Amino acid sequence: MPRFHHALLLQARLDLNLTQEQAAAAVGVDVRTYRRYESGAVNDVDGGFSVRHPTRRKMIQRLAAEFGLAEADLLVDDSQAPPPPAEPLPAAPEAREAEATEWRTHFAHALQHARHFVGRGEVLSFLSDWAMAPRPVERTVALVALGGAGKTAVAERVVSGLGEGSRTGGTFVWSFYEAPRVEGFFARALRYFTRGDEAAPGERLERLQEVLGGGPPHLLVLDGLEVVQSDGGDGRARGEFLDPSLRRLLSSLTRGLGAARVLMTSRLPLADLEAWEGSGLRTIALAPLSEDEGVELLRLWGLNGGGGALRELFVSTGGHALSVSMMGSYVGSFLGGDVRRFEEVPLAEAARDDLLARRLQAVLSAYARALPERERDVLARLCVLGGGVDEDALETIAQAGGALAGSLAGMSRAELRRTLARLERLGLVFVAREGQALYSTHPFLRDYFKSLLGVAPELIHALERERLAARLDTRVHEPPRDGARLDAYEALLLHTLRAGLPLEAYSLYARSLGGFNHLGLRLGDMSRGARLMSTFALEGDPRRLPESLPEAIRGELAYDWGLYAGALGELAFAVRCYETYVALAERTGDAVALITGLRTLGYTERLRGRLTSARELLGRSLAVALEREDRAHAARGAALLGLVLHDLGEVAASDEHFERARELGGPPVARRALWQAEHELALGRREPAREATRHNLEQCQRLGWGGHVAHCHAVLGLLAVEDHLLEEGREHLVYAHAWSRASNEVEMLLRCHELAARLSFAEGKWAEAEREAEEGLSLAAACGFGLFRSRLACLVARSVLAREPRGGVDAALAALEATGGEDAWGRAKALELAAKALEATGQQERARELRRELRPPVRAAT
Repeated sequence: MPRFHHALLLQARLDLNLTQEQAAAAVGVDVRTYRRYESGAVNDVDGGFSVRHPTRRKMIQRLAAEFGLAEADLLVDDSQAPPPPAEPLPAAPEAREAEATEWRTHFAHALQHARHFVGRGEVLSFLSDWAMAPRPVERTVALVALGGAGKTAVAERVVSGLGEGSRTGGTFVWSFYEAPRVEGFFARALRYFTRGDEAAPGERLERLQEVLGGGPPHLLVLDGLEVVQSDGGDGRARGEFLDPSLRRLLSSLTRGLGAARVLMTSRLPLADLEAWEGSGLRTIALAPLSEDEGVELLRLWGLNGGGGALRELFVSTGGHALSVSMMGSYVGSFLGGDVRRFEEVPLAEAARDDLLARRLQAVLSAYARALPERERDVLARLCVLGGGVDEDALETIAQAGGALAGSLAGMSRAELRRTLARLERLGLVFVAREGQALYSTHPFLRDYFKSLLGVAPELIHALERERLAARLDTRVHEPPRDGARLDAYEALLLHTLRAGLPLEAYSLYARSLGGFNHLGLRLGDMSRGARLMSTFALEGDPRRLPESLPEAIRGELAYDWGLYAGALGELAFAVRCYETYVALAERTGDAVALITGLRTLGYTERLRGRLTSARELLGRSLAVALEREDRAHAARGAALLGLVLHDLGEVAASDEHFERARELGGPPVARRALWQAEHELALGRREPAREATRHNLEQCQRLGWGGHVAHCHAVLGLLAVEDHLLEEGREHLVYAHAWSRASNEVEMLLRCHELAARLSFAEGKWAEAEREAEEGLSLAAACGFGLFRSRLACLVARSVLAREPRGGVDAALAALEATGGEDAWGRAKALELAAKALEATGQQERARELRRELRPPVRAAT
């Protein structure tokens, strides 16, 4: 049998001066798949390299075409090609650098440095020891307190305490105040921890988890997490992470990834992590400053006077660290530090509603009155624009003149810099990124100083919109793919919305950024897409999209939002989006939108395991399609309803609906064909399932439908397992996994976990099968995928029973509990497993009781 000539491929890539990532992209596969070919891992030690499978033949054709090689040269006899190397090939210089053990702190953003810092000794002592510990028990530490309590100052102090020298683990600092884009965080963190690797958006989470789990004591410092958390106003839990990828990363870090740890700051509780409190998570609530600490801080700001006067002044702030600093800065800078000259701010009247926020507002009011007009106007405009504002933006405002510029009119860049430097000395402004002239303010100050603007904030955003648009080509063109241009268009869209132009913002999303077809299906940039949708809606609620937009556009935004959310695994939120879409369709009388919305809603409810609800929704969708004599939609509805009936154990009714779908819409293709193939596979009708899926795979590949192609590979992989063609099954898994990593689509990730677990089980690797199924089960439970939770729980139980027949009772009963009451197939499998486990432990009567619960159609089919 021939072997794959991996050394020839390596030499060809080096001759072309390509990285592995670039080579993989050229061939059209994920980088892991490419690495298997270049390293020789595709060569079996005993059997060489088989090209019987069509996916391998296509891979050889692609490699030959892209690298200018002859196909015959890539397949040679054992005597001509070297076996897989026992030792790794010599590393390139960049690879050798990646193996270095020394790391230096990387500041993606500068943390605001407290000009004067007091107290927090016990917290700092714990955090310093924790940051240096080889493998701490608490992998996640969260500093939680209201804004201005000093969370960022503590985090900055901890990082500074690590020193500027090299360490055995990396330290990565990111502020969501300055950059709320989660995919930007993933890209930057991955480049740092891998020393230069790039990856598609959908691959970054997995790659980052891999490298963080590699062992070194890496530290992530994440400031301002409340920016990417829900405040509870959008129907989510208060403190729930808005981005599922970030939730999964932080959950895995809390459970344990190598020796990595993460320090976070937030105003909100960490709802997604609270289950690990005390066993992976430690939450530290920062207390107010003590009287002694407050007096010391006031003295550091240059205040003089008796201890009693300083204590009285401190008590008026409520011990709020930012309030004390602002009071100290004000008295020290404008009153010569003389407490006696301080005109009493009526702080006592602030003791209504949010006590500390009102007290701080009173301090800021006095401060604003004392600031020179130019400094106040610069600060107000900086606060309107948000974090990370460059000098160009401020200079553009100054040049605009009139009310927009205020007292900035005519200011030169040099004058702007001097003003910003003075505001920085006063503790009101800080440089947001080291080495770059990007300025920011404390989030707690922004709302107050924005109120001093003097013109409508929309006018400032409109000016910034014009400035950004001048740098971009907003005409119809191929939507961007690189991160920098995507970020630029996103910033333009955001300022367009804040300028009060939602229709123009929608046009940027749909045309310039390509909508879901580009961001979701091509780039797999689901996180960006979901965030863009949330910017359109008040409080991130799909039911609160701008009333000024036509209802059809609101419906389109709600539907796309559901697609992004569903792909990211937020099924409950996706349901809310689709319900909004259906309600709009009913209001406008758009029958096609109503049919589509009900069907997509039914599909999502099925994934959640809510089969009765799915059946009802799909029945409504099918009825409307039949009433309109829309055969194409009716065929899709009948097929999906057939799959739900299959899940419910109604096999005969399921067969009838699939036949009805064929009568309405002809031979099945795409999802219709996949739904029927899954039905046939479960019933043991493997040949028709295989033939239909192979034909479907060819059609979907020709049409470029990547998600459907991956689904076909997952089904073919399961068929290969049933036929004991395990090598073929592994090949299908590689191709299915390529899409799941590229898109980060949770449904496909779960299919890959299921296929990988089944392959390992068939190979007798039961511990590996259990681990793979457990990972999938954890993901399914976290995201609410009821059907996959049922399947994967059964796989866990099967793996445990295979290793320990008498010790699998708990796992089998847990699988039975996970199946719920509606999934007939999952329940049947769980009942059978539980009965076997009970029989193995001598509990024969209880086992017989469970067997009697099996429903006849399912029992006959299984």
